[in-house]
Amino acid sequence: MKTNLACSDCERELSAYLDGALTAAVARVLETHVAACPRCEARLSAYREIALRLADLPEIAAPVWLERSVLRGATVKERARRLWHRGLAAAAVLSFAATAGILTVLPKLARQWGLPDPGTWPFAALNAVLEGVASLSKRFALDVTFYAPFAKQVWLAVQTLESVPRAALLTLRTTEAQAVGVLLLTLGGAIYFALRPSRTHEGGIGHACLSL
Repeated sequence: MKTNLACSDCERELSAYLDGALTAAVARVLETHVAACPRCEARLSAYREIALRLADLPEIAAPVWLERSVLRGATVKERARRLWHRGLAAAAVLSFAATAGILTVLPKLARQWGLPDPGTWPFAALNAVLEGVASLSKRFALDVTFYAPFAKQVWLAVQTLESVPRAALLTLRTTEAQAVGVLLLTLGGAIYFALRPSRTHEGGIGHACLSL
């Protein structure tokens, strides 16, 4: 145990000393420090004066509602948790009962409405999902097959621009050449979108033109 307390250590124990909450050995060490330290002695005197004044204050009985309010505030979270768990349990029971009831009357309702056997519904749903995936995959493959040659030709055309003479590039910078280029691009886009619906027919004009 430390026998040479610092003022900061002593100040933390002054209230406990006045309340008689310190052991005898610790109290003796604190008294020794206070006797040799005017600052801590003054602080202890101030604490003792505050304690005496508090002891002289009249006791006021707490209202009845205060206890109920404190208890309600302390237990509101626990009550809310219990209600939540009970609500979940009740919802699970109701869901199970409703599911069991629906499964019991579902075959009868299906026969009355002319629907397939409910036992086949999961397999029908799975089959529909698989067919949808297969249809999307097939459509994507057809789009890739249709657009790949056109994209390849465009890419080759872009690559050939590297071999265009510098004089031709300078010519393209003129206003007249740019206007002609914009006109040709606009016309080409219009023709492409006009013939695009025919791509679904193997012998269509658009398919024949774009596959060249």
